[in-house]
Order: sequence, then C-alpha cells, then structure tokens
Amino acid sequence: MSQPAKTPRQITLKVPPFIGSLLERLFSASTVKSGAIVQPPHALKLTRRTLLYFKSEGCVGCDKLDMFIGRLAAASGLGLRVIDARRGELPEHGYGEQLLLDTGGRIGRAYRVRVFPTLVLTNPAGEVERVMVGGSSEEGAIRAGLGLA
Repeated sequence: MSQPAKTPRQITLKVPPFIGSLLERLFSASTVKSGAIVQPPHALKLTRRTLLYFKSEGCVGCDKLDMFIGRLAAASGLGLRVIDARRGELPEHGYGEQLLLDTGGRIGRAYRVRVFPTLVLTNPAGEVERVMVGGSSEEGAIRAGLGLA
C-alpha cells in the first residue's frame, strides 16, 4: 500500500516589528542600486522601460501589490515583468506573458534580490533607474518611490 504524498508545510515566523525592519534593511542593503547597469537576462525580453516586480509564494506584501501593480505599470507607460520565485505549482494568474517563473533564482541573483517584494525600474539597456525593496504596499507610496507621481 503506497503512502500518500506529503505536502510541504509553510513555516511562518512572527518576529517583533523592529527585528523585521532590521532584517529587511540588512537584506535590502545588498540589492542592486539605482544607477547600476545590469545586463538584463534574455528571458526578460526587455524592449522598453520596464518595471520588474520580484515576488514569492507566501509573501503578504506581494499579495497586496498584486491588486494594483499591473494598473500602475500600464498607467505609467511601463512594461511589466513579474518574476515569481515560487518553488511549487503555479496557481491561476492574470499576468499572462508578463509572468516569469524564476525557480532557479537566476534572474533574482542578477538583480541581487533577497527580499520580497522588490520593484526595479529599468530600461532595455540595463540601467537601473529606481529600486524599492519591501516597504509600503500603498499605490501612492509606490508611485512616488519609483518617481512616477
């Protein structure tokens, strides 16, 4: 008699806000900075100014951004690429061809992404214009932080 397949359990850690804030700053310190040049991985197929949205499974901040990030990119005349670091099955989504699974982490490593969500505004030549790591999930704050206000 075969054993049923075990479903991996998600581990959630609750830490005091000041520790979470400190960890976010430590991890985000190594993320690519504005003005850096990153040769865009071919999988991104960048042809215009594009917002790269790095997200992961179980990311609460990402769930909030999902509500408006496509609308924000379209209203700002930006291309959008959603880079999902998900390791498991991909549920239904509304991103279409804009979604890239980064199961090996190659795209995330190119931009030194360690915290989700991370937003990177870049041009096709690879110049990073703006970067937002973690932080606010309010549309106005994101727009201002990316210089799209």
